[in-house]
Amino acid sequence: MIPLRERLVLNDPPAAAVGAGTTSDDATAEELQRHTLGAIGAAATPAGKVDYARLRASAEWARAVESARRLQRVDLRSLDARSARLAFWVNVYNALVLRGVVMLGIRRQVGEVPGFFRRVGYRIGGLVLSLDEIEHGILRGNRRRPFGLLRPFGRRDPRRALCVDPMDPRIHFALNCGARSCPPVGVCRPGAIEQQLDLAARNFANQEVVLEGPGRIACSKIFRWYRADFDAAGGLAPFLLRYLDEGPVRAAIAAGVLPCSRWMPYHWTLAHEPAE
Repeated sequence: MIPLRERLVLNDPPAAAVGAGTTSDDATAEELQRHTLGAIGAAATPAGKVDYARLRASAEWARAVESARRLQRVDLRSLDARSARLAFWVNVYNALVLRGVVMLGIRRQVGEVPGFFRRVGYRIGGLVLSLDEIEHGILRGNRRRPFGLLRPFGRRDPRRALCVDPMDPRIHFALNCGARSCPPVGVCRPGAIEQQLDLAARNFANQEVVLEGPGRIACSKIFRWYRADFDAAGGLAPFLLRYLDEGPVRAAIAAGVLPCSRWMPYHWTLAHEPAE
């Protein structure tokens, strides 16, 4: 049994065992996510479920595993452009979630592994970073996780230098935590990240913000958990008006109806349900 406080670093052995020198940051993260999604697609059944045994035995999965090991040799100092940081860390996060699901034998939801987001991580450029530290520490600019008490990085933590600041609330529609209610994801690229985040926000808003009746708009709980992020970026209503297509929901918000008077159920079952 794995101790409940033990970190689960999923791309060990240490870097010395997988080669020396540094490698291209952007290319490694993109390659990792591309192979990860390719392995999922190749192992999908006609019913849309995933044969995880076939996935683990596939050449594409082996390529993803090797790409994850190469993360240990990236030079994080080269991620100086904001677009490069966003694309790199979003790709790494999404690939790491699926790696955790596969390696830990999760069958229904990530809650089967206590502290999944706090414990599951990769060794990247000499640093160990968990899913929580990537999302809330780096991508959210060292903000507390929902209902959390502490920031991921302390004042003297060298990982604070990796933070993306100011935070961009559109990241919430580009990250998939492994749950069915999470947004679908692809491969992020620095040169296209702005358009990709815009498209992700537009797609999610138009699917997960619903007019249920006069004066009543229901929303995904993502808008509840991260309300402070949207407020910091100018407010939830202006954000939704920017991304909602013309129609009843957008018209209601434009007329002054407060968004998100009800929260839709959040389904934590796996986004990629296993084939039995």
